[in-house]
Amino acid sequence: MRRIFLTLSIILLLCPPSYSQDISGLSLEECLMLSLNNHPSLRKSKASTQDMAAQLESLRAATRVKVTITGSVRYNGDLEYWDDRYHNEALSITASKLLYDNSRNKIQRQIRTESLIGSQETHKSTMITVAANAKRKYYDLVLKFLDRDLQQEKVSNLEEHLKSAQGLYEVGNSPYIDVTKAQADLSSARVSLLKAQNDILLAQEALKVAMGTDIHSPFNIALSAELMLPSLPEDMANLVDKALEDRPDFRKTLHDITAGELTIKDAARANSPTITGQASTSFSNREGTSSTTDYYAGISVNVPVVDGGETKAGIARARAQLEQTNADADSLRQSITYSVMSAALSLMNANDRARSAEETVKYSEENLELSQGRYNVGVGNSIEVSDAVSALAEAKHTYYQALYDAQTARADLDEALGHFPPEIQGREELWQAQ
Repeated sequence: MRRIFLTLSIILLLCPPSYSQDISGLSLEECLMLSLNNHPSLRKSKASTQDMAAQLESLRAATRVKVTITGSVRYNGDLEYWDDRYHNEALSITASKLLYDNSRNKIQRQIRTESLIGSQETHKSTMITVAANAKRKYYDLVLKFLDRDLQQEKVSNLEEHLKSAQGLYEVGNSPYIDVTKAQADLSSARVSLLKAQNDILLAQEALKVAMGTDIHSPFNIALSAELMLPSLPEDMANLVDKALEDRPDFRKTLHDITAGELTIKDAARANSPTITGQASTSFSNREGTSSTTDYYAGISVNVPVVDGGETKAGIARARAQLEQTNADADSLRQSITYSVMSAALSLMNANDRARSAEETVKYSEENLELSQGRYNVGVGNSIEVSDAVSALAEAKHTYYQALYDAQTARADLDEALGHFPPEIQGREELWQAQ
């Protein structure tokens, strides 16, 4: 079984997955900008906002003067024997304007205005979500690169240990089992390295999706990219109040509530009379007779008398919808409270874990150095060295994972607060046009 395992490891090493590392690296800021300029969900939310704006403009147009021009040319005679007496032309121009509707159009415009502002808030909320997800995927790729480097370091340490074991065996100071144990540990580490390399490719694809881009070649992150402890936001005690003030989706619910109240008011006026003014002029001419010109001006009044309970049902429906909106607002308030507190606690916990893990890395490095020294002088044994190598790799992975958790928790917290990542704050001109 060991020979099969070693053979498989050698084959995998000779045939590694093909990916390029020559492409220029992407910084976090560049990834965030790419996501805010390319993600499909932003095009959808922007189109929704444009639709709301068009609906509002349509309501405004309903109160403006409308002009219609109608013209006709007719011949009523025999086509085979053309006779001008049966040939006539007509032209009419009609203008109309809504004069009175009990302010229903005004109320409907107010409803659409609230909906338009809510749609704009939804678009901003989508942008914040897209940027936060891109940041998480970016740091996930950073972590995968660090894991790859960590596995490479582990392979290098085990290669050195294998050389020491072979040298001590050749001079008779170490049993052959130390050599085979070192070979097995090295082969296992090389397989882990291959997996780490493949994880990079998967993380790159996930980042492409998060950015909404179609980068055909694998790419590196910027060489300056590091996993560092993020700073804690100011005024930690008032984070929930700040989130309720800044969250675009919560502000949208407030506009939805206002729109719902106006909808009830509009439904109550559904049976209101309407007054429309009209004016027209028409000209007609028939060959063989005199032409005529007519003028018309008037007002039409439409007074609904019985609607069969439609108005009452409309009011009840509007009130029910408003109650649903109020319930959604209360539910969102609770969700915001939980998400903010959860992200804040996760951020503080990750910071604490990272500091503790950093100390563990230092002790593990010292332990590996001592184990290798003891083994090289014949005092220690091979198991101590391999355990020390594994312990160091595990300690570094735990440290990197804690840093990654801290960065993602900060991304979660910024999103929960309704804020863009701090890396692009102050550069609004590059993304506010979206």
